[in-house]
Amino acid sequence: MKGIARSFVYWPGIDVDIETTVKSCFVCARQAHAPPKFSEHHWQYPKGAWERIHIDYAGPVAGSMLLIVVDAYSKWLEVKVTTSTTAETTIGIMDELFSRYGAPITVVSDNGPQFTAGEFKLFLQKSGVKFHKLSAPYHPATNGQAERYVQTTKDALKAMGTTASNLQSNLNNFLQQYRLAPHATTGESPAKLFLGRALRTRLDLLKPDSVHQKVTIKQQANFERTFSAILCDLHYEIDYAGKRYKRHIDQIRSRLDVNGRLMDEAPGAKEISQQDTPRATVVFFDDDSTGSRDPSTPVIPKNSRSVLAEPSSPEFHTPTGGPVHQEANSPPFTLRRSTRSRRPPVKYTP
Repeated sequence: MKGIARSFVYWPGIDVDIETTVKSCFVCARQAHAPPKFSEHHWQYPKGAWERIHIDYAGPVAGSMLLIVVDAYSKWLEVKVTTSTTAETTIGIMDELFSRYGAPITVVSDNGPQFTAGEFKLFLQKSGVKFHKLSAPYHPATNGQAERYVQTTKDALKAMGTTASNLQSNLNNFLQQYRLAPHATTGESPAKLFLGRALRTRLDLLKPDSVHQKVTIKQQANFERTFSAILCDLHYEIDYAGKRYKRHIDQIRSRLDVNGRLMDEAPGAKEISQQDTPRATVVFFDDDSTGSRDPSTPVIPKNSRSVLAEPSSPEFHTPTGGPVHQEANSPPFTLRRSTRSRRPPVKYTP
């Protein structure tokens, strides 16, 4: 508890204030235990996380049983709620944990019938567990790590007034706080040693924002001038012509309105903006076409991406050319015929 408090806030005498608060708590005092009268069974400290785990059942708690699984290296705690303690149920729970974290080298348990069953031992062998160590009969200190966390979990849930309806919620709250607090043996939190990072909780809101967060917020604020809402770094919601569009930043460009002010152009707005565009007469010619044409008539290539106005007169088509738009008052077009003399092909005669 003191470790969690010092990682977020500090004031002179913070340890004394926390100890005073805990000692004055009636619920904590009622659940407190006498100091141990003998030392625990000695286990060699593992070299890495999830190499050796200790397992045991606790309960009943609020009508359910709890399977306690402790990692000996990081002190990471897993608690699974179940209504059965058979070997089949235990295998199902352990199989889920092995699929998530991998198979440990050593599993330590007591001599319960679910742990000594042949099918459980076969499951451990098939999963890749090298050693399954059982505690000495009538000597629970052999599996002291699991025994200790059994009592810790039961006391925490009892102090929280756990019932069948809030068992999982209270258990989640307890596990979050336990995994976040620095452990007295390792000096680090179980999450830091097991996951390699600290768990983020609402207490992190007390910490100031990092440089990366400040820069990100500032970059997003710069877009407030142009876009109505920022969904994420590259997606925006834009208000245009009474409608709202959701667009990627690659689909957005800025342009000036008739008054020279900066505005946003969203897909679908082009039709609206073209209402004030004066109509023009546009003629298409083939690239390889020859002959005379009106110099005042603009030529636009076929692959041009320019926006064309709607034709104001009927369309005429030439055999070699594209569509020709004619103004209403202009004289009709005369189809151009080639004046080149044609000669028959010279055939090869052997």
